[in-house]
Parts: sequence; structure tokens; C-alpha cells
Amino acid sequence: MAETLSWSVTMASSSGAGVASHGALVADGTSSASVQLDAGMAAAAPLTLQLDDVDRIAFLGLVPSLTDGSVEVQADGAAATKLSGPLMLFGGAVKLFAGDLSTLKAQNRHTTKAATLSVLIGLKLGA
Repeated sequence: MAETLSWSVTMASSSGAGVASHGALVADGTSSASVQLDAGMAAAAPLTLQLDDVDRIAFLGLVPSLTDGSVEVQADGAAATKLSGPLMLFGGAVKLFAGDLSTLKAQNRHTTKAATLSVLIGLKLGA
């Protein structure tokens, strides 16, 4: 059954520059996950997403509770990405982040604060 994902983005600087947009995306299904990440993790925690075909991902959203770059994510052996805010990718842009999302590794390098990583994925049946 198709699901509609509504999204909005607003960013503004103190000088008045900014961007804003909103919309909706129809996906054939959704998947979500949330993982608690202890402070000062020595090794990344694997999140088994079982999504090896990124062509079937219409939307990928990663939202860390800490936005200081201490939460890192890594997909399919690529270099780890430090999250300093939410990461939202639509359609073909998912391939810029990962060629395979079978497993996503997450790590919290903050020495004293625990973190949460929330994941939302919009799926499409046809490539």
C-alpha cells in the first residue's frame, strides 16, 4: 500500500539568507529504525537494514540527536560520514551516500553524551 511522506526544510542565517521548501513523496512502503548509541563507543554498531538495491529507495533520512559531528554513519565500506544535522536524500541521491544499505554502521564518538540515530526509509517496488 502506498504511503505519503510529507517533508519540509527551513534554514535561515542571521544575515537573512536562507532556503525553504516542502513537499510530499509517495512511496510504496516505509521502514524506520532508531538506535541508542552509548557515549564513547569503541566500535560502530551495525544496523541490519537488508536493503542492497539502493535503486529501490525513494527517500533516506538519518537524524542524529547530537549535531556536533560526534555521530558517524558508514555504509558499504565507504568512509564514515560525521552527521552535524539531519541527512535527507531523495531518489538517485541515495547512491551518492551508499551503493548498498544492507548494513549501516553507526558510532557515537562523544565522550560523555549518549545519542540516538533515527532512520526513515521510503521504498519503491519498481526500480
